[in-house]
Amino acid sequence: MKLYHYTTFTNFCSIWIQQRLNFSQWTNCNDVYEREKTYKFTLSSLEYNGKKYPPGVLKLFSRNVFEEVERYHQLSFCLDYEDIKGYASPSMWGHYARDYQRSGVCIEIESTKVIPFPNGAKIYEEKVDYNSILAPIHLCGVDAEKEDAAQEFVIKNRMQLFFQKHPHWEAENEYRYISKNCEYLDISNAITAIYVLGEDDITLQSVKQIVMDTKKISYLNVSGLDIRELNSMTLCDKEELQKEMKYINDNKINIWNTE
Repeated sequence: MKLYHYTTFTNFCSIWIQQRLNFSQWTNCNDVYEREKTYKFTLSSLEYNGKKYPPGVLKLFSRNVFEEVERYHQLSFCLDYEDIKGYASPSMWGHYARDYQRSGVCIEIESTKVIPFPNGAKIYEEKVDYNSILAPIHLCGVDAEKEDAAQEFVIKNRMQLFFQKHPHWEAENEYRYISKNCEYLDISNAITAIYVLGEDDITLQSVKQIVMDTKKISYLNVSGLDIRELNSMTLCDKEELQKEMKYINDNKINIWNTE
């Protein structure tokens, strides 16, 4: 499955050097519902299998659940749309791939080639579900007195906690990874293409130079007038690109002239 990660040119440089994508804290989200997850909880159910708890147990349980949620981090991608590829989303380019007025980068990866997670780290991955009814999450369904009650509760309710957003975000067509014990995804063998909008000469030249330093992936430049009808150049490997660039330089060809 192809996944697309939009980012700024500055972040791309760091990603390329490390060959990994770092998980992010919830506090970095631009969705207010995501940042305020703790406000979605309610103690509407005060018993489990007929067992009633004293107030102190419930207070401790609710606090442990809040803290457990905060231990999780996320990593977001875009999927292919019905009408366009995931790398050609106008809104995603505008929201996530801009350094002020400088165009950014979209990294395409093959999900099946992500290197297995280290040290037995547990990662959950799902396509985000967009739902206009973001109901409170009831603190129930587990024995609140168990030592691992908070962990059990979060895992059981992970779909509602981590993979549900308001329809206003539906244009992101998001696929998400979450984990509390994994800091990054190793994508050294998973990158299949790098996309750069041709509107910024500096970004385009910089990405070309960076990508040409390795044989790991092919370089792909995207330049289109109508983004819905975006047609890519044919992929070329490092040696072919070097020959092309040498020919362009030797003949002083203006590659930025699209007329």
